[in-house]
Amino acid sequence: MDECCVYLITSCKGGVGKSTVAVNLAFAMALTGSVVLLADCDTKNRTADLMLGYEGVGLFDLSDVDAGRSPPEDAILRDPRCERLYYCTVPPNGETMTPESVAAAVMKCARAVGAERVIMDTSGGIEFPLSIYGDVVYEAVIVSTQSTPALRAAERTGEELSHRGVRGLHLVVNGFTADKRRPRICEIIDGVRVPLLGVVPFDKAMRRGQELGMPAAAVEDSPSPRAFYNIAMRLEGYEIPLLEGVKIHGIRRAASACRTDAAVM
Repeated sequence: MDECCVYLITSCKGGVGKSTVAVNLAFAMALTGSVVLLADCDTKNRTADLMLGYEGVGLFDLSDVDAGRSPPEDAILRDPRCERLYYCTVPPNGETMTPESVAAAVMKCARAVGAERVIMDTSGGIEFPLSIYGDVVYEAVIVSTQSTPALRAAERTGEELSHRGVRGLHLVVNGFTADKRRPRICEIIDGVRVPLLGVVPFDKAMRRGQELGMPAAAVEDSPSPRAFYNIAMRLEGYEIPLLEGVKIHGIRRAASACRTDAAVM
């Protein structure tokens, strides 16, 4: 477990698509060869199980692991579509667990499956990531939409985590469109002082797939899988242009003015 990388998916603001990014990034990492544990640590409103089609599956959760009622293996699900992807979750009443106990239980599960990458989905707010800093070594993927409130929340999240000494901060813009009424990529780069890791297009097909428990990679005609694959590869250290293979109507014209293909990491 010395080489295990833990990524916290977070934002001060709710409703920006943290679970969407967590689920699909974990799936993309597993498809590229890493053993991945996706941990649903949203103590307020967990939804990753629905997006993966896991609702009602599994008898044990992270509270059982923390209390010693079950070994970690019993609280872990293996995705039938990708043998390298595993899943664990907080209980429905996850707020009864402390951030520290959640983090400790997640790492027990990670060791049990030999995870090389851990993706921790969190609820909106800054308390959880600040509370677990120091208990696990991680980088933070801050999720935002193009809305001004979400971008402001992303910047604040970055500032708070940076003050705590988090080493790696990354920004993912979810649900991106080339609408002229919304901030362009270059404006986001200039306005949010967190390095831009990736852009996920607005994707109706992915949303419909999530309602059926299907990640983007399993949805026909979805433009999002390549975006998540690019993000996963950038986290591995590969230099990939921001818009490589990502199809968004009008985005190339909208993005060309600020040379966004060179504005990653």
